[in-house]
Amino acid sequence: ANGFVDSLIISGDRTEVGVGGGVCQVSTTVFRAAFWGGFPIVERYPHGYVVGWYGDPGLDASIFTPSADFRFLNDTGHFILVKPDVDSRKGRITFHIYGTKPDRTIEADKGVITKREPAPDPLYEEDDTLDPGVIKQVDWAKEGMDVTVTRTIRYDDGRVKRDQVVSHYRPWQAVYLYGPGTELPPEASGN
Repeated sequence: ANGFVDSLIISGDRTEVGVGGGVCQVSTTVFRAAFWGGFPIVERYPHGYVVGWYGDPGLDASIFTPSADFRFLNDTGHFILVKPDVDSRKGRITFHIYGTKPDRTIEADKGVITKREPAPDPLYEEDDTLDPGVIKQVDWAKEGMDVTVTRTIRYDDGRVKRDQVVSHYRPWQAVYLYGPGTELPPEASGN
């Protein structure tokens, strides 16, 4: 009724289908526009684990009502217009930030990864809705890590400002569902 459809969401310690999944693509895209525009980032949360379709980790922005939001500050002294450009056919969304051009250029490193933590062993769970012999993967393993992206803002008057976007991603477990009576692979022995 409100235009939301089912898609993947992070819920607790699982990735599952839920209403509003994909909204973080919008917040991530707006975040990147603000980041590369040099705007101060007021509030931003990374995803619980590294979400592969956002590319290199460290520049994603998760939102979840009512506790996690994304906000940036217009520090230009002028009005701005944030305009989305949606191409449904290609599955693309772009945000343009229009206004008086700020007197700055932006650079950023690729991100420094620290505190790597391996993904837990896979979890196998019986699912009586699956036929015997069927094994279905429903979550994929991801390494945990901390990522720090340093942004350098160079102003025309010679000032240089550096800030950091820090993300903590927890390790994520692969999850497999299997039908009753299914012979499991050797790595499932711990389940």
